[in-house]
Amino acid sequence: MHVRSLTLTASLLCASTLALAGDEPADTAPAASDLTEGRLVYGQYMATAGDCLACHTRPDGKPFEGGLPIDTPFGTIYTPNITPSKGYGIGSFSDKDFLHALQDGISPSGLPYYPALPYPSYTKVSDDDLLAIKDYLMSLEPSNYEPPKTDLRWPFSMRDLLFGWQELYLDKGRFEPDPSRSDEWNRGAYLVEGLGHCGSCHTPRNMAGATEPSKAMTGAIVDGWYAPNLTSDLSEGVGRWSVDELATFLQTGMAPAALDASEPDPGDAPATEALGPMAEVVHDSLSKLALSDLRAMAVYLKDLPPKTEPTHRPKVPEVLTQEAYEKGRSIYVKNCSACHQDHGQGLKPYFPALRGNPVVNEALPNDVLKTLLLGAPSDPSEAFSPHVVMPSFGSVLTDEQIATVASYIRANWGNDAPPVTEKEVKALRK
Repeated sequence: MHVRSLTLTASLLCASTLALAGDEPADTAPAASDLTEGRLVYGQYMATAGDCLACHTRPDGKPFEGGLPIDTPFGTIYTPNITPSKGYGIGSFSDKDFLHALQDGISPSGLPYYPALPYPSYTKVSDDDLLAIKDYLMSLEPSNYEPPKTDLRWPFSMRDLLFGWQELYLDKGRFEPDPSRSDEWNRGAYLVEGLGHCGSCHTPRNMAGATEPSKAMTGAIVDGWYAPNLTSDLSEGVGRWSVDELATFLQTGMAPAALDASEPDPGDAPATEALGPMAEVVHDSLSKLALSDLRAMAVYLKDLPPKTEPTHRPKVPEVLTQEAYEKGRSIYVKNCSACHQDHGQGLKPYFPALRGNPVVNEALPNDVLKTLLLGAPSDPSEAFSPHVVMPSFGSVLTDEQIATVASYIRANWGNDAPPVTEKEVKALRK
């Protein structure tokens, strides 16, 4: 069964997910053949909301059999096999084992999991929703693939140290609905803070690799990409987006053509689009969720208080030298203008506008530089939109040329982001 054909059916079951399971889970799970189709559909939907497939499927590997390398400041972590194989996957997990893993971060062997598994978020998810995911996973074909061993530097390779980490940073407990808020707000909070684990990418982390609650959703670097501010800050966050615009972005990866009447008119092209890891999240997870769930997430995100008080003062634009402007213009005309147009206005629905584009105007240039270096997927089936196909310029342009054209784009047509240095490009290219 494909998730896209199941969204409507699964959305009819969503009303039950805010209720916390009151019964103690059984030690053994029912056989997949004993489960109703509705239960498996719902479990697949919850697994999609948690984006389990993306992390537990390596390139060219089979779904859910693991082996995806995750680079961390402490070394490389390989995601485990979560197919129902008893020797290599989770086939021998009881219900209690599964809940203990996702809500407490403890494996059946008693050792703690590394927080690359977002159990600090999954601890908020109800027992029944997590067990629905387990039921769905147990219905899949088992795989005997064994992922490589996680390779972390000493002393981070000592798992026992994670008991102390969990004591300091793991705030256990299921999501409690706020009775003063609407059902839609609570549904959005449940998805964003729980299975969606949005804060895992959009919240800065401290030296111990734990998210910083005081800076929740204010933006962070992920694999060289910048995951932007999701609070309602007017200058950096989603404060200027309407609920419908934000829900549309979550569903399609494309923002509406104009976010604010005072911004430069980008024409009919999208104002911005999802890039890098966010494009994968849209493609693999968000685009497959019910629109009612996406709207609920948007309602909750729009209600997050801004972490930085808006000043309502325009930014002071950075000024390019005449030489830098001319060089950037030359590179842009030769390599970019055919798609993004001479004045950066883009061309709907194929190419986004660069003028007034929030990603282009981010203080950190990472997303622009990574897009120039890597391009967009050449195979449309790998992209969140079949229209998004962009070549990689990493092998065509030097670090200096990429810095020059990125600086030109970020300072032209009313954009006012700081210029880019060759050193920044070189760091990301590595």
